[in-house]
Amino acid sequence: MKKKIIELYRQKRKILVSNEERWKHFQIICIFITLGITSLFMSAVNFFTHQGTFTWVTLGFAIACIIDLFLYRLRGYAAKAALVLFAVEILAIFIYFITSGIPDGFSVLWIAMLPCFGLLMFGMRNGILISILMFLLLIFFFWTPFGGELLMYQYNATFKMRFPILYLAFFVVALLFEIIRLQAISALKESRQKYEFLCFHDTLTGLYNRFWLQTITGNQDKYQIKPSAVAVLDIDNFKYFNDNFGHLNGDIVIREIGQKILETMNGSGDLCRWGGDEFLIFFHTDIDAETVCKRIVDAVRSHEFIFNGEHMSTTLTVGLAIAPDGGTEKADELIRQADINLYSAKDKGKNCTVSSQLTA
Repeated sequence: MKKKIIELYRQKRKILVSNEERWKHFQIICIFITLGITSLFMSAVNFFTHQGTFTWVTLGFAIACIIDLFLYRLRGYAAKAALVLFAVEILAIFIYFITSGIPDGFSVLWIAMLPCFGLLMFGMRNGILISILMFLLLIFFFWTPFGGELLMYQYNATFKMRFPILYLAFFVVALLFEIIRLQAISALKESRQKYEFLCFHDTLTGLYNRFWLQTITGNQDKYQIKPSAVAVLDIDNFKYFNDNFGHLNGDIVIREIGQKILETMNGSGDLCRWGGDEFLIFFHTDIDAETVCKRIVDAVRSHEFIFNGEHMSTTLTVGLAIAPDGGTEKADELIRQADINLYSAKDKGKNCTVSSQLTA
């Protein structure tokens, strides 16, 4: 039981971390929870140490964090409103910390946390603006005569001189870490995109591969595949090209015919390399698949290859299975019937299309 729980936790963690948006959403929720709990704890401490107004300020901030958390979990405009409210709240409470100095000048130290979570919560641009605004407020209160008159606590000169510099150092470090984090996410996203492309595409033709086909047909709930027809296409006499002109030229035949099929389809479906010298088409709904297949057969027949100065051409044989009522979720049955029809077309002498409608 314990192992199952641990494994379930690991799977959920992988799903969470693999999605940058969800991961950031989770991190911001953790920040709200952490600051809320910390403020509640500090409110209790302030209450028992008789800090008066400071108790109600920290308690109010804890309640505000709870409200922000609730709004943020609603997502959309509510989440954006939560971040705006939180930015106002955090600046307000930090100004109170500076001016009041309660207790004994300690609370102002919490301001050094702002850059580390501000850049994450508000984004790079807004996080920098809020962090710089906080730095300017520190300069105003600690380094200008007018700001100093607003202070209700007597900070010593050394602290007032050094704390803004310390805050600036925290801000620079947090900024560097955020830049590194964003670069790492960008590199990870690029690597994931390359991996997904290599995973779902054939390296020779650049078309979808068989694994892509197995993935979408095996996950009907996710991909909602409902093809109107499926065609399996086979290059006729392909062995002749490999035996007489070599495998490299055989690859050229596969690649060029794949592109010719794709061009002739004109967006009427999804094309994948089924394997070897075979291709497969998932036709979209409301498409006259039989007419498209006939155009593909004609286009391939008229296409020429030049090997060692010799003009060559080949033909294509197609097995087509058409779904009833414009589409079906039984993609596997369509593929199976299209494959049967392909062999029937081969028996008829190749260079043709044999089609049939799948029974409901």
